[in-house]
Formats: sequence, structure tokens, C-alpha cells
Amino acid sequence: MDYLFETKSGPASVFVSGGAVRVRIGTKSFLFQLENLIKEENSSTNTNSLQSVTMLDGSILKYLKVRNEIFLHWKGETWNGKLTERQYEGGGQTSPEIKSPMPGKVVQISTSVGTEHKAGETLLILEAMKMENAVKAPYACRVEEIRKSQGELVQQDEVLIILHRIEPEKT
Repeated sequence: MDYLFETKSGPASVFVSGGAVRVRIGTKSFLFQLENLIKEENSSTNTNSLQSVTMLDGSILKYLKVRNEIFLHWKGETWNGKLTERQYEGGGQTSPEIKSPMPGKVVQISTSVGTEHKAGETLLILEAMKMENAVKAPYACRVEEIRKSQGELVQQDEVLIILHRIEPEKT
């Protein structure tokens, strides 16, 4: 994953690949391995609390996640960025069944039976590995049946919603 943050000294690129993280600010580049972290000083699981990690070189990386925004402070620089939801669209899908693309938890249902949707509108949101993933309508449709409710755990390929395709009117 490659992220771009705006800082007071210009744009910063953060590239995450496996256990390595590369931070590039202007012409300077910092590379560290996740196994180089010595200790987490505030290891609570609350994402709205300030977390600190001491690096091997003695520097302290502080981070805070608030809703869909993350704030990082390291070596006198502060970055913030918005986390976007991953989107799962059934491109080319013709089946009336909308299945779970992964195991997870239904955190929001954004539709109801009988509601009509355009292609690409969000039907529900799944949470998997602390990431929110929008499941979108693959085509213009009407919701016929909702098989899961908010808070339910689902497995990959479980049917979540049954749709009825709305054919465009021919003039």
C-alpha cells in the first residue's frame, strides 16, 4: 500500500509492504522493519487513544486513529490522512445473490426490502480485520430479501442480500 500525506515540509510518501515501512519526505527516505519495534508503551486496543512505539534508534512514533482519520507524529513531523473504505463491487455480476466477499461482521445495512438502487450504491458494510468494506450494488436493482442483520458474523460466500435486476426502460 502506498499512502501520500501532506506535511509542513511538503508531501510525504509512506509505502507499506509486508513487514517493511518506507517513509519518504522530499529527498530523505526512512526504512524500518516492523520487527525493529522495541515496545508499545500504550498497548490498549482503544483506537481513539494515543499510541506510542519506541523505535530501535530511540525515536518515538506516536499515532492516533479517530474514526476514518489517522494522525502520525515521528521525529518532529506530523502527518494525517483519511482512511477510505475498500469497495467490493460485483463488476459484471449477473447473479441475484450478493455474497460476502470475505468472512467478517455486518456493521451497517444501508438498504431495506423494496428499495431501488443504482449500480454502485452501497448496500451494506462488512468489517473484516478492523477494515470497513462497502458491498455495492452490481447493477440497477431492487432489494428482494435481506438475509443477514446488523451485528451478525458471516463467512465468505454466504448470501447476504437477494436482488431483482431493474431493466432500463426502452423508448
